[in-house]
Amino acid sequence: MTHEIILGGFGGQGLKVISSLLAQAAHQAGKHASMYNIYAAAIRGGPIFCTVIVSDGPIVSAPTTTAPTAVLAMDENTVEVYERAIRPGGTLVVNGSLVKRRPTRTDINVVTVPTNEIAEELGDIKFTGMAGLGALIGHTGVVPIDAVRSCLEKTLPSYRHHMIPSNELALRRGAECAGTLAKSAAV
Repeated sequence: MTHEIILGGFGGQGLKVISSLLAQAAHQAGKHASMYNIYAAAIRGGPIFCTVIVSDGPIVSAPTTTAPTAVLAMDENTVEVYERAIRPGGTLVVNGSLVKRRPTRTDINVVTVPTNEIAEELGDIKFTGMAGLGALIGHTGVVPIDAVRSCLEKTLPSYRHHMIPSNELALRRGAECAGTLAKSAAV
């Protein structure tokens, strides 16, 4: 099976980190993965879109998609840009903290998660992206939560390692809000 996932929002939400983490977790779980991102590097708060392809077999195409199987929308712009592109039966995970526009499609799964509130409860808005990733993983099952947890130390810079327990908690809370927790392990 192949998952073509777009993670979108704005700079500062941790999208590049969680996209890299998702790709590394896929490799950890024995899958193939590729990642590509587009962002306005000079503008903090500017739009960012990352594509992560996860497959059971080799990936022979470019790491981009025009018809994603899932989208993590951390802001309204991402919903506006990608809602129409999601494949029928696909998933749209929405940051309910910032996105007030409700998706209109009825042929996709829409999961709304208050990622900012989860992050604030954990004491730092920096965990908002991790909560969104947890919701995406919890709903789609693209990779096991354990695979993500095992990659945190490799992905986060050493000066952020003290935040790993809170990142793990943000993953779990996001997954719980999505209605499921990956079978492989509870965080």
